[in-house]
Amino acid sequence: MRRYLFHPFLAIAIIAATLSASARVHAASAPIPKAPIFITTAGQSGDMALAKQAVDALGLRSSAAPAAICCDIKSSSTVMIVFRADEDGMKAAWLTARTEQRRIEDILGKMRASGLAIIGIHLGGQAEMDPITRRLLDASMSGVHYFIATRGASTDDYFSAAAQKYGLRLILIDGPSRLQDAIAGLFAAE
Repeated sequence: MRRYLFHPFLAIAIIAATLSASARVHAASAPIPKAPIFITTAGQSGDMALAKQAVDALGLRSSAAPAAICCDIKSSSTVMIVFRADEDGMKAAWLTARTEQRRIEDILGKMRASGLAIIGIHLGGQAEMDPITRRLLDASMSGVHYFIATRGASTDDYFSAAAQKYGLRLILIDGPSRLQDAIAGLFAAE
């Protein structure tokens, strides 16, 4: 009879060990953002300059290029991708929506495999998201660890659903003027 009293304790210990290991794997799946940071854009908009300005104001080492490819990023620890399509900017860079999507997917895949922290940013605000930006976001959300987005009636549900679906950390801000605070919060552990 004494031998059966031990089984419930053994079962509880096994369950606790399994849950603990599961929590450690999930926590390890999102690398901690740290400098140096590489900033690029998905859609070639000028919003990348706002992100670069916020990072520079925090004194974090960074570099930026709007049409970056993976070899440009190799010496960084964190990648920031600013999402918003600008058709004129894409034409000037000789990019189509399809080539821009492939470029971003390539960056996300290789940088994630290398263990870099990936932060997505969307500063679109209240305006309805244009189809190219939506396409770039749809193709990229699964590869991002953290996402900073401005609040907006047309975008809050989109980003909340993506955060839940992909397990990314979502930070909603009230406007582009709050971007620096959101970035500082991500780099506070550095």
